Amino acid sequence: MTFQKQILIIGSLFAVPLFAFALPTISTFPSPVEQGQALMIKISGATLNDIAKIYVDGKSLWFFNYNGSPTAFYAIDLNAEPGEKKIRVLMEDGSEVEKTFMINERQKIEAPLGIPDKLGGNTPEAATSLVTNLGNENSVINSLLSTNKKFWTESFRYPLKYPTVTDSYGYLRKTGYYSIPHKGTDFRAPEGYRVYAINRGVVKLARTFTIYGKTVAVDHGLGVISYYMHLSRIDVKEGQTVGKGQVLGLSGKTGYAESPHLHLSVKINGISIDPNKFISLFQY
Repeated sequence: MTFQKQILIIGSLFAVPLFAFALPTISTFPSPVEQGQALMIKISGATLNDIAKIYVDGKSLWFFNYNGSPTAFYAIDLNAEPGEKKIRVLMEDGSEVEKTFMINERQKIEAPLGIPDKLGGNTPEAATSLVTNLGNENSVINSLLSTNKKFWTESFRYPLKYPTVTDSYGYLRKTGYYSIPHKGTDFRAPEGYRVYAINRGVVKLARTFTIYGKTVAVDHGLGVISYYMHLSRIDVKEGQTVGKGQVLGLSGKTGYAESPHLHLSVKINGISIDPNKFISLFQY
């Protein structure tokens, strides 16, 4: 055996593949992200079993498999403080991976919105009653809890066959002396249009409110709940499992609505985020 061959053999015994020391990498979508959006966090170079915890700003997140990568959602409140946040991934072997991202400020527009006659018209008393009722109804909405089981499959879809946005998420509605943030997306929907579940889930709420009108809430699991408001008819019951694209009811103008439309809200871990931007996340 030549001296050169001996060196090659000895070297091969102690060689360690470069990938053995490669840590997983973190990607975030969208980038940049702003107030009121959901952030999708993807971990490359690891499996679900490799990960112990995912934190953002000290808050633990549920994670799941999406397109072969461990993935998590982080909901950014509409009034969250702009600035830098840190993602911290703890691996089962004790190692850690970190990444920072920036939350940008969302431009907030204020627009007047009257009160329909059925709710008292444009009077100070009606405005106060509206805000009081809204607070009571939000208490019910906010009490809904999502399960730690993932119900949804693949990407999320729009709640209408031909979705056209008429009012976007995040602007302030000026009603009397009150400014009410619009924490959802309004879609054009004449009376009686079929409204579809944006993904598979369990119906957590199906009832009529004074302000939100006929409302259905679907728990998709892992903190994600969708809400369909101002319906003219509800076709599902609480506790019922619904499939992606299943009809939940028909569009209408019940509650605080001057004309027929569909209001869609999406919450992640109790935080309302932009539904339109959330659905578009699944292009990544």
